[in-house]
Amino acid sequence: MPITIKDIASELNVSATTVSRALKNDARISVEVREKVKKSAAKMGYRPNLMAKSLVSSRTDAIGLLVDNLSWSFFSELAERVQNAAEKHGYSVFIYSSQKSAGLEKAGVERFMSRGIDGLLVYATEKEENRAFYSELDKLGIPVLFFNHFLRMDVNCVTTDDYDGTIQAIRHLGSLGHRRIAYVGSGEESSFKQQRLAGYRDGLNELGVEASPHWIGLEEDDPAYGYRKVKAWLAAPADERPTAVFAQNDMLAFGIYRAAAEAGLRVPDDLSVIGFDDLDVCQLMHPPLTTVRIPLKQLAEAAIRFMLDRFAAEAGGEAVRLKTTLSPSLIIRQSTAPLKQ
Repeated sequence: MPITIKDIASELNVSATTVSRALKNDARISVEVREKVKKSAAKMGYRPNLMAKSLVSSRTDAIGLLVDNLSWSFFSELAERVQNAAEKHGYSVFIYSSQKSAGLEKAGVERFMSRGIDGLLVYATEKEENRAFYSELDKLGIPVLFFNHFLRMDVNCVTTDDYDGTIQAIRHLGSLGHRRIAYVGSGEESSFKQQRLAGYRDGLNELGVEASPHWIGLEEDDPAYGYRKVKAWLAAPADERPTAVFAQNDMLAFGIYRAAAEAGLRVPDDLSVIGFDDLDVCQLMHPPLTTVRIPLKQLAEAAIRFMLDRFAAEAGGEAVRLKTTLSPSLIIRQSTAPLKQ
């Protein structure tokens, strides 16, 4: 016979309620008792009956996470941190990639809902056609939290100040003497990309420099485009090419590094490069990439805390709303250097 919560309670001479709460990491149960219960549960071979639990409580202890593209390291790292934060509180995370498609994004949400998830975390494609769809979800009272400013709707969200992060990056390059600073990335109408481009332009204005359309590349956000675009810039005479490049994301920097190497230039001696996101791989690049760090761990923890608060509110607590912006930070490594005179 399968081991039950009552069996564990009998073994430890505590109530079944205490065991249940301990297995959920409920703060009302002391850390010592929680650890004792978990050790006994593992020793006795306890496995929760999730199907029975969902039938009784109408909850599945599952949260859906919808992201833009799992092939990108940023989203896989975000997913890992969300999963880690959720598991600390006994929740599972189901992940779906929209592959930048509004249709797949909507289909992903519908699949999550059909499987009875308790809440939904979304890094949206920000396509206009899904505005009404998300509005309907909000009316149904389904807990939804966005990781971006989705279509400027009044939604629950936890985001980062990408504008300020880019300003920090441009100021850093300016402090090193750079004025011919290029921007490479995608021109998609997403909020974070608009913020980064605005930060680039305003950062240059602070330096007394007008942004040159020639040094703004807005076609794609992958390494291959970074390579092609920067290679074209570096083919110009030395006094007509950029001395520094701001990459809209860290992955673009791989292509920029290759373009510089093929042009016979060294990073950072001849070309400074700065990225955005601070992916784990940045420290392993040669040279290690200077970048703007998005606080993924804090984003994930804030998102899961919101979900827990919403679940508590549904059980009789106060209504919960969240709209917060976290600050990114500049991580200076070895891909930026003073301008050569």
